[in-house]
Amino acid sequence: MNKKNKIPFKTPEGYFDSFEDKLMDKLSKTESTIPKDNAFKVPDNYFESFNESLKGKLDNEPKVIPLFPIKKIIAVAASIAAIVLIALGYNWNSSSELNFSDLANADIEAYFENNDFELSPYEIAEVLPVTNTEYSDFLSSPIESDNLLDYLNENVSDFDELNIDYNE
Repeated sequence: MNKKNKIPFKTPEGYFDSFEDKLMDKLSKTESTIPKDNAFKVPDNYFESFNESLKGKLDNEPKVIPLFPIKKIIAVAASIAAIVLIALGYNWNSSSELNFSDLANADIEAYFENNDFELSPYEIAEVLPVTNTEYSDFLSSPIESDNLLDYLNENVSDFDELNIDYNE
């Protein structure tokens, strides 16, 4: 049998066959099942001592729970004060624009090393202004011969390109 159709309440066999007879027997009796004397009784001297017991209960002060507890008010005030302090401490005049001079040389070199522009040194030289570059800038940090040879070994594939005739 399916659990959904199973009814957990059962009646005894033949209950409804004899139910009507049993009901008529009880109704035909003249005796009532309701008690004839008072079912509800008040204890002795209840109303005489009622006022005193009521006053005893009213003399005790009830516990009062405030609607706005002071701890919550302090917490809210502290959070508002913290927000105000943060707002005043923040530098709102930070609208200064970044310039090229603000960048560190290491950052610029790292940018050019990490990004491939596919530009030859000649194309880069065309873009750089010659007016700002002076010969003394190159001489301020002399190039060591070991560094120069290492650079040429790494970057020059044909050494014949380096043989330039100065016989003009």
